[in-house]
Amino acid sequence: MASAAPTSALPKSKTSSTKNSGSNATTAHEGSAHQQAEHALPDDDNPDFVHPDHVIPRRNYSGFEDLIIVCCHAIFLPDADAHDFPLHSPHEESNWLLAPFQKSNPETGKPGEQSTFVAHAQAGLSALIVRPDNADLEKNLLIFSGAATKHSMTQKSEARSYYHAALAEELLEGHYGGGRTHKLYSRGRILLEEHATDSLQNLLFSILLFRKTVGSYPKHIRLVTHAFKTKRFLELHAPAIRWPQDRIQVQGIDPIMSSTELDSTLDGEEEFGYAPWDDDPLGTGKRLSSKRKQRGWDDSRLEELSEGLEDSVKELLRGNAPEKLPWEVEARS
Repeated sequence: MASAAPTSALPKSKTSSTKNSGSNATTAHEGSAHQQAEHALPDDDNPDFVHPDHVIPRRNYSGFEDLIIVCCHAIFLPDADAHDFPLHSPHEESNWLLAPFQKSNPETGKPGEQSTFVAHAQAGLSALIVRPDNADLEKNLLIFSGAATKHSMTQKSEARSYYHAALAEELLEGHYGGGRTHKLYSRGRILLEEHATDSLQNLLFSILLFRKTVGSYPKHIRLVTHAFKTKRFLELHAPAIRWPQDRIQVQGIDPIMSSTELDSTLDGEEEFGYAPWDDDPLGTGKRLSSKRKQRGWDDSRLEELSEGLEDSVKELLRGNAPEKLPWEVEARS
């Protein structure tokens, strides 16, 4: 990333959420996990790069199999295009648009949840370059998922803001060339899904972006979100779209909570998170669809999202349960 000097260009993201991919990759090679991690990124730290206006398309994404999804929950306001960007910490509550329940509470000692969101982004980045089997590092893509849900205050999407928050974290750590975040982004390993307005859409729309980018559906999904939402994803969302249960895992990272706050959070998730989706698995009913509209969802986006996809997937996007979905077929093949 560029230095803090006003004359330096700082990283920014202008990638399309569905059509842009990334630059040509270096082939992963055999060796130790450390060697693989080193060669998973370019050697050049590039301290004064000029960030491209868009991701440079790769020649192809053949061989990519796994999807990492970071579900976004808020908006980091500072823009990487601004000259004062290095002055804005992603751990400062004032730099985020937070919901009331996400904000700090001096009376109870509750901290703001912005550092949890940074932790989600960092977990996704770490998962991108470290595989459990220490092999074939370039087989996975990271997608930050979240729409512009606060149109009255900013047009910035949650996904784009998490990318910027990750860049800001690199600056805090002294990686003035952009660190792994810029390197992975510039190689097309980080994509932005900028349509999702709820947790089901986070999962489904990220799968579809992977399909449009790679040409096939992911073999495995790791989803990074709050730990208290694990049951919602594994017991409700994945079955709702008939995603095979042995091909999805949730990495949960919760905010800092006291015992009382934990009890309240779990009760709230059960009443306002799990139960509504249990009653309405695809979110087509009045309660969940109205929440989507409040967050900026427009059904006209379905045409763009479904472009080039199978008829059964288009049917699913319209809120109907088709007889067979392509990832069910791929699971059996």
